[in-house]
Amino acid sequence: MAEPEKTFKEILGERINERRAIKNLSTRQFALLAEIEHHQLINIEKGRVDIRLSTLMKIAKTLDTSAKELLDF
Repeated sequence: MAEPEKTFKEILGERINERRAIKNLSTRQFALLAEIEHHQLINIEKGRVDIRLSTLMKIAKTLDTSAKELLDF
């Protein structure tokens, strides 16, 4: 049986997680730098929640990238 396709939220969460790991930041460190709640970052990275544009912009800035780059998949 084929695995279900990943959702948009899951793919975006994985991209954020991968880029955060490249910067060698824990979820707590990253959340603090991005000025978002730790539990919010966890839920975003796991693809559990829809992300607000303002939050995406904070995350992109902290990752030294653009929202467009994070969404380009």
